[in-house]
Amino acid sequence: MTEQFNSSTKINTDNKPIYIFKVVLIGQERVGKTCIAKRLCFNTFEVDTKETLGIEFYTYDLPIIVNGEDTFVRISIWDFGGREQFKKLFPYYINGANGIFMIFNLVDLQTLLRLDWWYERLGEFNHGNTPRIFIGAKNDLVENVDDKTRVDKLVIDRFMSRHEEVDFFRTSSKENCNIKEIFKELVIKILEKNRLDYDRID
Repeated sequence: MTEQFNSSTKINTDNKPIYIFKVVLIGQERVGKTCIAKRLCFNTFEVDTKETLGIEFYTYDLPIIVNGEDTFVRISIWDFGGREQFKKLFPYYINGANGIFMIFNLVDLQTLLRLDWWYERLGEFNHGNTPRIFIGAKNDLVENVDDKTRVDKLVIDRFMSRHEEVDFFRTSSKENCNIKEIFKELVIKILEKNRLDYDRID
């Protein structure tokens, strides 16, 4: 297992976070998981991102106001390599997760269909009700491909219905589209599920 720690701190690290949440990125290899994490944490984008081997870790501090006080949530982001040989690490990877992103590539139907395996594992390891958001990545490529390559909206809707998904976002790490927004939305879902105090997220 390859472990790489990267940190990105947006506010004063002398203070302690009021909450720390473990967020996991789930999906096949090369769907854009690492690009999402790096765009959030470092505001960078690389066309030829190296494939994640095992698990990589990132952190991001999200400003939040709780009881009128400025503080922050520390998001511990776990980026999991989607190849077959890494699947045996899944019990370790998912353990203690507070939030989940289920990610597929909007121009590769197989990456959507292969999420079925990951959904089955969520139930198997008691994470069927963990707050999660369904993500279609690489939205910047959608307009440049033909209809046969693009994942059809009807297919996405049916897949969401089958897995009882409610929240769906299209993202583009290249264009920095909806990257911070999806993390803010997931943090809100975690806060509300666990009935944790907060006024608002900035």
